[in-house]
Amino acid sequence: GYTNWAVGLTGSHIARAVMDDTRQVMPLSTCVRGLYGIEEDIFTSMPCVVGSTGVRRVVELPLTGSEKAKLLQSTKTLWGMQKDIWEMI
Repeated sequence: GYTNWAVGLTGSHIARAVMDDTRQVMPLSTCVRGLYGIEEDIFTSMPCVVGSTGVRRVVELPLTGSEKAKLLQSTKTLWGMQKDIWEMI
């Protein structure tokens, strides 16, 4: 039903941004290693500038100390769940 439409519309929205090189900001899952002190290859949703080459850059938002600590804790949790997969590759 409606979920299928939402996924299709989102995919077409991203494709249009790439094809037309709009450099539009949209929330996408991307590798955030190096952002906010994240050291692992973690993929999570961040505001990204999207153009003809895909994600051109991640928009780094000003985070409070508390927000940054919560983000780092979240990425540690994600890394704990996926690190075994990375070690097998």
